[in-house]
Amino acid sequence: MFQVLIVCTGNTCRSPMGEAILRSILPADLSDQVTVSSAGTGAGEGNPAAEFALQTTKARGMELGRHRSRTLTPALVRESDLVLGMEPAHVAFAKELAPDAAKRVHLITEHGAEGGTKDGVRDPIGGSSDDYVDTFNRIRSHMLRWLPFIREAVERREGVR
Repeated sequence: MFQVLIVCTGNTCRSPMGEAILRSILPADLSDQVTVSSAGTGAGEGNPAAEFALQTTKARGMELGRHRSRTLTPALVRESDLVLGMEPAHVAFAKELAPDAAKRVHLITEHGAEGGTKDGVRDPIGGSSDDYVDTFNRIRSHMLRWLPFIREAVERREGVR
């Protein structure tokens, strides 16, 4: 299994939405070969997804009702084949936790999708429903840019490439 870990701060908004988005856009031939999870650099354990994150994903056919936050650990970083941080600070934190896995840790905006910045994807916490929709759309745009990378990595692992 190819493991993707998505990281934000509290693991209640951006990374759970990213997790749901990536699962929903994985092509059928990859979905049984890729696992997707999320964690937060400053997450408390066991918190549900933010209400606007729940509403935003539900309106698009994705479910976050079972999501519970968890703290990013060295083991989570090391076990992952690809770690996508929402902000440069998340990337730096993950690399610090597991320096041996640093080559697998990237900023979600690294592939330069429209609206991409070196700052990553901003946190909508405390914002309006529209802020969450905007964040969702930005994350989705960036996740679509990562699909070819994930496909290539899975095919390389399977010996196709």
